[in-house]
Amino acid sequence: MTSTFTSYQLVARDLPKALQRKAADPIVARDTAYYEANIGKVKSVDDLMADQRLYAYAMKAYGLEDMTYAKAFMRKVLEGGVADASSFANRLADPRYVAFARAFDFAAGAASASGADGSISESGVVPPQPAQLSAPAALPDSTDFSGANEARFTLTSRLDATTTRSVTITLNAATLAGSAADLTRVTGAEIVAAINAQIAASGEDGLEDRVQVGLGARNELYFETTASAPDGFGTAVEAGGTGRTLSVENAAPSAADRRAVGIGFGTALLPDAQVRTVTDAYLEQTLESDAGEEDTGLRLALYFARMAPTLTSAYDILGDAALSKVANTVAGLPATSGAATSEALDARAAFLAAKIDIAGFQDPAKVQAFVRRFAAIWDAQNSSGDSPILALFTTAGGGGADPLGSLYPTNASS
Repeated sequence: MTSTFTSYQLVARDLPKALQRKAADPIVARDTAYYEANIGKVKSVDDLMADQRLYAYAMKAYGLEDMTYAKAFMRKVLEGGVADASSFANRLADPRYVAFARAFDFAAGAASASGADGSISESGVVPPQPAQLSAPAALPDSTDFSGANEARFTLTSRLDATTTRSVTITLNAATLAGSAADLTRVTGAEIVAAINAQIAASGEDGLEDRVQVGLGARNELYFETTASAPDGFGTAVEAGGTGRTLSVENAAPSAADRRAVGIGFGTALLPDAQVRTVTDAYLEQTLESDAGEEDTGLRLALYFARMAPTLTSAYDILGDAALSKVANTVAGLPATSGAATSEALDARAAFLAAKIDIAGFQDPAKVQAFVRRFAAIWDAQNSSGDSPILALFTTAGGGGADPLGSLYPTNASS
């Protein structure tokens, strides 16, 4: 039987081709074609759950195949969404539920508002009112924009009957670098500052001086049209009146590997991008589950390699049984069904953080080194005798160099 180490090397060497072969499988191709043809008709949680074939496909795409039967539970996951930090999905320890709720957030999408003409009241003439738009959900105390996390949306304002201008706002690690103190905990004020900075950078051809963003009383994003200085033709753009509109609409991610982050307006992607996100996830899950039928270690290795760049702390690992299995194997921790107390959980997290440089998983080479080490240890633990591959990952006599470098700090406690 081929070792886990060798099998992983063969698959990881050309993962795109492995996924293409899986996509060509007749059963997988048929189910994917059905999903692509019918998911556009789904507009609500009820619609999704009414079509068992679509629902089962979506559940498998996010690694929740074993929970397909629990529709009442999954309804709570979907209806609560992810914008509210206290939602049902966010309270669950397993990040797969958050990812699923984010992908099928039927309340997400676009929002719009129009200005109002002036009127005459008992107190006098009321001037035209600007278009004002509040996000339906409040921002959490902080938002994680590290790694591949991203929020992207387009602000559009009709200035008058013939002139409409827009700007696409991108919030991610690159655009927030230097302005946010901590990319894993970006505050509402920092988000507002970043959005306003990008509006200003759009210049006269965009929305500079025409739209401003702030925080409302509930800590929600608040957009408002403003008057501007005279334009190039010497005509001032008024803030209010029915000719002035404002809309916010989600935009496609800036790269295929981006993970949508909710900032109050939802995280729905454009239809084509959303379909591709789910079908790609389905292919990855199918490849991993089929591999697991012959080699559990291979399935764990492939899953960890896929999830590693999304990890920000040891708690992310401990919240996922499969990730924990891999990390425990490499770090030398015994298997556990979970810490009995918060103190025990904290101690376990601290131990993993000392043994594994999780930030290093942003480097693909370090991810591959880590997973290969796991595969070698797995082979040694699940076969008779010592694995010759494992010797490549250990130092001889304590004097050799650690090939994993900073993933295993030499001063880490054990």
